[in-house]
Amino acid sequence: MTIRHALRLWYRLLWMGVLTVGVLAASWQATWDNHWFRAGLLGFCLVCVVGVFAFGFRCPRCRTSLVPKAPAILTEVGALACPKCGVSLDEPRRRSANAK
Repeated sequence: MTIRHALRLWYRLLWMGVLTVGVLAASWQATWDNHWFRAGLLGFCLVCVVGVFAFGFRCPRCRTSLVPKAPAILTEVGALACPKCGVSLDEPRRRSANAK
């Protein structure tokens, strides 16, 4: 698995989380008694999902955030590299112990 494929997996998990929060929001019966609690809980869940994405979309080698380059990474426009360490995003995510 390449670094780019691992980042795409994070992106898919983001959308699954956002859709789950949306389904929960649509299925929860609103009454005036629980309206503020429901809105607060759904907002908290949405912030958590986006926060996990922001902290998970990082270079596996140097831990630099790759969120600003996300559109180019996800659309496969050319060969991209990490802005800090320069590792290509098309390299394998983990190297074996025998590789030098």
